[in-house]
Amino acid sequence: MGVSAILEVRDLHTQFNTLDGVVRAVDGVSFDVARGETLGIVGESGCGKSVTALSILRLIPPETGRIAQGSIRFEGNELTHLSEQQMKSLRGHRISMIFQEPMTSLNPVLTVGTQIAENVVRHMNVSWAAARDRAREMLDLVRIADARRRLDEYPHQLSGGMRQRVMIAMALSCDPQVLIADEPTTALDVTIQAQILDLMIELKEKTGTAIVLITHDLGVVAETTERVVVMYAGRKVEEAPVEALFENPLHPYTRGLMRAIPRLDVEADAAGTRPRLQEIPGLVPILTQPIVGCAFAARCELATDRCRATLPPFVDAGGGHTVACWEVKL
Repeated sequence: MGVSAILEVRDLHTQFNTLDGVVRAVDGVSFDVARGETLGIVGESGCGKSVTALSILRLIPPETGRIAQGSIRFEGNELTHLSEQQMKSLRGHRISMIFQEPMTSLNPVLTVGTQIAENVVRHMNVSWAAARDRAREMLDLVRIADARRRLDEYPHQLSGGMRQRVMIAMALSCDPQVLIADEPTTALDVTIQAQILDLMIELKEKTGTAIVLITHDLGVVAETTERVVVMYAGRKVEEAPVEALFENPLHPYTRGLMRAIPRLDVEADAAGTRPRLQEIPGLVPILTQPIVGCAFAARCELATDRCRATLPPFVDAGGGHTVACWEVKL
């Protein structure tokens, strides 16, 4: 583990048993999270981003899935070896998570104040009155107006943006060292999305919490992260500081994602027509079938027989920029 790393994931394999076979949802992913940094994990839907997050918190349902291989170390402690009781003391306290959809993550029959206070009582060993005060303090921190009144309201009485702020307040209520945010702005309009992202970064600067931001939106990545992991079909294909990734994307999949971003700086032609976005042709591989070679080979215009036969190793492009591609030219 690096000197400043608080979370280290190494060779993580997470699998699910289905009627069609074993789904290799996460297939050998490795990365570090430094103290106080914001790491982005990006990729299209189904690439394994959320399963990676759930694996870190050991929230994979044992009836259908399992961590088949790999190491997850937090502050030097191996999480895969901890008991469920030990993980419960860690979740929501030292490592917290903001889930994708707050309306399904919040309990509809409990007030938001009760839900935040429960977490505080469980992890901070304080009275219920002190926990209620902490809940109000957190609602103030995430800029919910009239926080004292909102404590006694139910999730359905709040807007989508306010529910997301409640989720952030709950996640930060016990001063976690790592906050995992799984697409925290997906269901919000762009104005509220910007407010939520600004709030998360501001709170990170105040508290020193490291953030793992999971998203499919490269615009969000560019605005908020310091380092980026790009995933495809359960595998990491590229990792770089955010500036390096946008200035010089190396993997063909990353370049394909970049070409699909709407650009305001591209001029329309004389007829007022802007060029169409370039989609990535082909289909994502079926994860119940073993993938030989590069997972992106079937959709890559640069693919050779070697790409289809042998898994490419990671190549160091310098400055913390690594990529797994046989055809990359450094």
